[in-house]
Amino acid sequence: MDDQLIALYYRHVATAFDRQLRLTDFLDRKGIGQDWEYDTETATLLFGKLKFEAPFVGSHAFHNNSWLWGWSNKHLKLTVTNRALGDTVRMLVHRLGVHALAAPGFSLEPLLGPELTEDAAHVLGMILSRELGYNAYYLTPYDGGTGLTIIRDKRLDFIERRPLARIITVFPQVIDALTVLDHRAAFTSYTQDYGLATSDVPGGVTVIDGKDELVATFDDIGRLTGLSGTVNPEMPKPLKKVAGKKPPIKKKPPSKASKSKARQTGKNSMKAVMKAVKKPVKKPASQAGKKR
Repeated sequence: MDDQLIALYYRHVATAFDRQLRLTDFLDRKGIGQDWEYDTETATLLFGKLKFEAPFVGSHAFHNNSWLWGWSNKHLKLTVTNRALGDTVRMLVHRLGVHALAAPGFSLEPLLGPELTEDAAHVLGMILSRELGYNAYYLTPYDGGTGLTIIRDKRLDFIERRPLARIITVFPQVIDALTVLDHRAAFTSYTQDYGLATSDVPGGVTVIDGKDELVATFDDIGRLTGLSGTVNPEMPKPLKKVAGKKPPIKKKPPSKASKSKARQTGKNSMKAVMKAVKKPVKKPASQAGKKR
């Protein structure tokens, strides 16, 4: 496994999961179901009449667990902006020191290990959406694989007035839905993303925001053992299928015949948010776009 890449995943996993939940909430408020349509030629993600600009990033082929960047896929016709995203990603991976990601395509298991390879599109979606300043990501499953798109949209901006209430509500869902081995690293990064500082206490860390205080305790290997304090959590909500389902996009590009439009009833949920994320959504059917 690539330690630098795994550290980036732990750095961003909780905040990215949080953003996927917000995307799901936004779609729910708009009365949007799970039917979606994606057009790679215009980088447009549609939910009925609701439209997002969502550049295509790449796809995970299940048959050999390989990744192919969208701009390296000669069968895909991408917008100029979408193709330019390739240069941005290449500069990013060199800056981050994960040089293996700069290749046009690569095998996933040597980088992510067996546990995370299955959710590779979620892992890369979380890292890239956060590092590049996007609001969320969305997976476009197809037969034999899953595609990854990323979304930046002002309608998804928000102001969190009760960050500790959000954290105590969301973080348990993160470690329940996703493969996260270092809970402590994920928790401290999550609080920092809300502008809060953690202080070490025996057995864990404490976070203070005004009159609210949250204490997280961990065992010797960094697994969460307790989350308590003076914070009242948000009204409990059932764990949702997070927008951005567990992907499949074929190693074959989305086919010209379908004009890169793959209409899919996607359980765009993570393992149902990574196995949605539950781990943001899982193996669905045919991809948006051309077959590679």
